[in-house]
Amino acid sequence: MAVIDQLILLYSVAFVQSIRLRDPVTFKFTSKAYTRLNEPNYKWAEEWFDNMPVDHFSYADNRTFRLRYLINTDYFIKYGPIFFYTGNEGNIEGFASNTGFMWDIAAEFGAAVIFAEHRFYGKTYPFGNESYASVSNLGYLSSEQALADYAQLIQYLRNERLKDATNSTVIAFGGSYGGMLAAWIRIKYPHIVEGAIAASAPVFWFPQANVPEDIFDNIVKRSFVNSGCKADAIIAAWSAIEELAYSEQGRTYLNSLFKLEEKSFLQKSEDVNFLKAFIRESFESMAMVNYPYPSEFLAPLPGWPVKVACGFFNSTQMKTREHHAESLYSMVNLYYNFTGEKKTLCVNPDVCSDSAYGALGDPLGWPWQACTEMIMQLCASGPPNDFFWKDCPFTIKGVIEGCEKQFGKIGYTKQLTRPDWAVLNYGDHYPSASNIIFSNGYLDPWSGGGWSLKPKVVGSLVSIIIEDGAHHYDLRGSHPKDTDAVKEARRLERIYIGKWIHNAMKRFNEAQQHLRQNTESFREFNVIKKAVH
Repeated sequence: MAVIDQLILLYSVAFVQSIRLRDPVTFKFTSKAYTRLNEPNYKWAEEWFDNMPVDHFSYADNRTFRLRYLINTDYFIKYGPIFFYTGNEGNIEGFASNTGFMWDIAAEFGAAVIFAEHRFYGKTYPFGNESYASVSNLGYLSSEQALADYAQLIQYLRNERLKDATNSTVIAFGGSYGGMLAAWIRIKYPHIVEGAIAASAPVFWFPQANVPEDIFDNIVKRSFVNSGCKADAIIAAWSAIEELAYSEQGRTYLNSLFKLEEKSFLQKSEDVNFLKAFIRESFESMAMVNYPYPSEFLAPLPGWPVKVACGFFNSTQMKTREHHAESLYSMVNLYYNFTGEKKTLCVNPDVCSDSAYGALGDPLGWPWQACTEMIMQLCASGPPNDFFWKDCPFTIKGVIEGCEKQFGKIGYTKQLTRPDWAVLNYGDHYPSASNIIFSNGYLDPWSGGGWSLKPKVVGSLVSIIIEDGAHHYDLRGSHPKDTDAVKEARRLERIYIGKWIHNAMKRFNEAQQHLRQNTESFREFNVIKKAVH
């Protein structure tokens, strides 16, 4: 491979790595004509918390900003629990619309439902339009600042916003990065949050935690093979488009087949790397959203989309390079253009605003976090581990090079990349943590970095593995086509939530009784004291 070819591929890989954890619910579908599939009828009010500190950990900075949150109190009863979603990397409405489990059980528990927006995402910009303009502003985008935001918001909700909620039990919910935040807020603020449902939370996906760097794409392969795909056919398809890209005639064919916009045409052989990265993102994202019923994230998809995609690779007609290339196009078209509305594709992230990654909301937020605190080792080692090309080993040097290209103009330096910080701050094991459910789908590539790859209980930490589950499937609302495995997961989660609330109320009542007894004893002591004198 030529040197320039290697550099292009390394940058493409670094860019993909920086956005992989982006939760699919943060993706913005670009079609105006499309009506959302199975749009849930959830209702909320948008409110703002004023005077949130820009920096919770400094006594020399008194700047504040407004943090947005969504609230519903239709089912809230006196001293009822607060179900609190720890918002992650995107508009908070996306999480409110796709976390139906919270809505489904709110009435059962008499709970207030809150979705808090993460600073620097959605409409919550601490510095307005200048929030992404410089490192001095972006430096306040971090998980620990967000957790402190949520802790302060919860206290406001309890003591001011909600009536009769001073002693309400708070249960945190979150999926993906939001699931990491849900677990961490329970660990960091156990006096505020009683328990947490941390769905598809790769809490250990950091270099020091010994998660295999190639496990993500290994699970992608597992999901496709388990759905009937022939791995050899997919591997052959990569070789086919590489070979086609070597000639001008082949590149013209690929430009036409994939309906590429002219500005992202394959002009030279190494340009195929942009196309390959675009297609790879489709494989990886489809594995994350492989639900049994139609859904919409970046684009509308049919039920069990991976199984549908496998049909393209199992054709008996795949004999020529063109046939193999057509199978990749069919898969990409399924993911990005299921409705048939999109006429062209743009695959080069350097020139495309609507590329594979261009449709992400707040596109610089998560890459910034991935350049500073959320350093996650991700790469493919190639067959037989996965069906991609080898880009392992993962290196911090590669991360820094990608970050310098992306953020160098606004002041990024390599010293801002802190690969050890997440484990130092949150840990790679939780010996004193309690009341956290870590749920993971067996089909979800991110399960490889979860608290446990198997069902287990350690104290009050619980691992639930959903056999046929994709990315935080259990947090989605109830659906007629739900699998038995996810129904059982939700049943267990409801039991544990009820137990946590019961134990918290019991502790509160016992404390109140103890306080009354002490008060009465003090009164009796004063009576005796007066009688003696």
